[in-house]
Amino acid sequence: MSDRITTGNADIDEMLGGGILPQQVLVASGPAGAGKTIMALQFAYGNLQRGKKCLFITASDDESSIEKNSLNFGWEFEKYILSGQLSVININLARGEYSLASDMLEGGGLISDYLEKLPRILKTSDADILIIDSITEFNDLCTSELERRARLLDIRRIIKETGATALWTAESSPDGHGTKYGIAEYVSDGLILLNRFQPEDFSQFLYIIQVIKMRWVAHSKELRVYSISENGIELKSPLYTALASSGKVG
Repeated sequence: MSDRITTGNADIDEMLGGGILPQQVLVASGPAGAGKTIMALQFAYGNLQRGKKCLFITASDDESSIEKNSLNFGWEFEKYILSGQLSVININLARGEYSLASDMLEGGGLISDYLEKLPRILKTSDADILIIDSITEFNDLCTSELERRARLLDIRRIIKETGATALWTAESSPDGHGTKYGIAEYVSDGLILLNRFQPEDFSQFLYIIQVIKMRWVAHSKELRVYSISENGIELKSPLYTALASSGKVG
């Protein structure tokens, strides 16, 4: 469908019934090493190729490392950065200092302006595509569930007002069924889970992907096996097919 926003992956687009609806907020959640950042970069690159203006906000990488590491997948971000079509903002979560004040010690002593800085960045953005990698660090700085929910709702409101389509990556919950804190999936329009599955008779685990929800979209419910290759995230056979064939995927 021509009005859909691509995820940068044709198979994931198909799972979403043709892609993401414009102005939706999608969350990609998974454990460490599941490929969340790779999925976010694939999302950015696919939309840059379609002429979309993108903003990539990261708490762990800088512009140079994104440029360098993305070349491993054939994604040349440098030309888009130089043209201004892609902006990469790295937000330091702390100033590297600690306070001995009792109220700061209770909160762990972390000093950060991320909670106020992120909304300001989003409000002034004119990007078509907004990516936050990851929203978990933003949640970590909040002191209560009420604050986390209120701040994420505010972030979502700001994104909607800009007219952009957004992807947040998030650390998964311990059971792997949602996000850490369990809030981002309710605030957002959609949730994709990246996970690991290891049957008893397999020598190594499988990566699996599933669309848990996507508002206003008739999406796939099946679990698909995926791999991380030189092309980024690549979807393979459905999980039941892999199980029936003793772990062989295609």
